[in-house]
Amino acid sequence: MIRIFPTLLLTALALGVHAQSPDQFRAQQQGRYAYTPFTAMSSPVVLPMDGKSADWVTGLDVSLADMIFPHFHMDTAYGTASMDQEELAAGHHDPIRRDKFTIQNLEFSLSGRLNDYNEFFVTYAGPFGEGDKYDGIWEEWFWKLKNLPGGFELRGGRVYNRFGIQNTYHPHGFDWVDQYLVNTRMLGDDSLTTIGAEITWIAPLPWTSQFDVAIGVAPEHEEHDHGGFAGRYNPDESHFGEDQTLVVANWTNIWNYNDFHQFRGGFSGAWGDNHSGFRTSVYGAHFEYQWRQNGFEPGGRYFRVRSEAMFNRFRVEDEFGIRDNPAPQKDFGAYLSFLYGMPNNLELGLRTEYVAGNHETEQDARFRASPGVTWYANAARTLRLRLQYNYDHSNMRGTDHAIWAQCSIAWGGPEVR
Repeated sequence: MIRIFPTLLLTALALGVHAQSPDQFRAQQQGRYAYTPFTAMSSPVVLPMDGKSADWVTGLDVSLADMIFPHFHMDTAYGTASMDQEELAAGHHDPIRRDKFTIQNLEFSLSGRLNDYNEFFVTYAGPFGEGDKYDGIWEEWFWKLKNLPGGFELRGGRVYNRFGIQNTYHPHGFDWVDQYLVNTRMLGDDSLTTIGAEITWIAPLPWTSQFDVAIGVAPEHEEHDHGGFAGRYNPDESHFGEDQTLVVANWTNIWNYNDFHQFRGGFSGAWGDNHSGFRTSVYGAHFEYQWRQNGFEPGGRYFRVRSEAMFNRFRVEDEFGIRDNPAPQKDFGAYLSFLYGMPNNLELGLRTEYVAGNHETEQDARFRASPGVTWYANAARTLRLRLQYNYDHSNMRGTDHAIWAQCSIAWGGPEVR
């Protein structure tokens, strides 16, 4: 069933596509510039479906039967580093080739908006790894019931869990060429994912206060080579084990001081058995402030500061075989990201991030600072060019440098999240 469900959804493309009717998603169109807790794109307003005509250049309003909306994304990078880039790369979609092109992500997706209550999303995506082989998987596939009585929503299937902010994004929604260090250190090379059910409750408060609880099993992990390990506790064993029950909870609040100033903050947690059969717990806190010159209308300047901090605690098997009840291990990490957008479609950014490391697990203490500039070719942001420099310091490797030029192509409207 896991493999059949997303395959059936993709076959719908063979039936043809046409534009959305003007009145079908009126509520969505009226609120199209509102900033939701879990958007698939970054901070600036992304032009939505307007229900007028299909734009085959950008993919906006292209649909099947006014209900199924296709998406396509491709992210590529070219650059160089002061050492083997595979040693510096942390995320599954990070650039891995020095002085060569890396196809970081090739993604095919469908969003279904069937009516006011039923939606679905399915995506097949992956990078090109060793030997130019496409490493694609069904990253997400879920059905969503929304507008339920009492302010509830329900998602069922394989989902990127609502843990903090960054975990919900696919690579085309990243603000940077590579993944945050703390996300890969605490949640794995890919986003924290469960196959199961997730319930959401939006509290009846003057501001948006959203609670999410997911219960499911961790899917089979993609194996990525992190080199040899000769320490006492293997940190890869601390990741949540396949087919083990996993609980993820998230609380996010969004408060609009007015149309121009917005605050977001909350807390997250994830608990489950790891590869060693012991317990892993991850805790996170997230905060964001955003200013927009035009408020909820498109265009104008904007400024956003975003931060996440995570802490984990875990036990894994003692590789030396001395302890049957191994000592608990801990790690901590955080990032701080600034973006400033200008009316000429230029976006300036600065990212700083840190992970504390652990001697027992041979995890290094690592600091990375990344200034960057992004140019968007059009208002729909379907083509972007990004230039980024990484200053990378590790207590194990010393100081390294990398510079990356990225080109990203997107086609299609907003995704179901």
